Amino acid sequence: MNRILVGWNQAEKFLVALLALASVACAFYGVVMRYIFQMTPDWIEEIVIYMIIWAVFLVASTLVEERGHVAATLLVERFPLKMRRFLAVSNGILALAFCLLIVLFGLQIVGDAFLKDARSVTSLRFPLWISYLSVVTGCALMSIRYGMRIYRLLFFFETSQVLEEHERIIKEQNL
Repeated sequence: MNRILVGWNQAEKFLVALLALASVACAFYGVVMRYIFQMTPDWIEEIVIYMIIWAVFLVASTLVEERGHVAATLLVERFPLKMRRFLAVSNGILALAFCLLIVLFGLQIVGDAFLKDARSVTSLRFPLWISYLSVVTGCALMSIRYGMRIYRLLFFFETSQVLEEHERIIKEQNL
């Protein structure tokens, strides 16, 4: 199971890196075309934006796994371990419910865009359902990660799962 998670993490990071590299290359192409050849392709910015959106929603899943999302922990750090565990499980359940709602409603939006053949207004006429699918995919991946986090907190609890990074570092230094 651990090898699957490592592979999943590597695949997500590779895909995000590939999308970031491709978006930079496309943006560079757009700049060269605009300022050297005085020919501005109207679709290049659209493609760059779509690639960045896909990268952001894919990396959101990795951030769930690494507990890298922004969190206000000033008060939570002062609670005892049992309360922090309870809060972590509650937070995970709320986040999971939110992500599942986004997936549910997002699938309806993707389906509508697909059935209506909604396309962008640029000369590329890019199918919009593909860009909408990025939200659904990212939230579905985050849902799986939140489900795994909740499972670990409930059945395989370790203190490090509720400690913040700076607390873990201090604890390791004291050992």
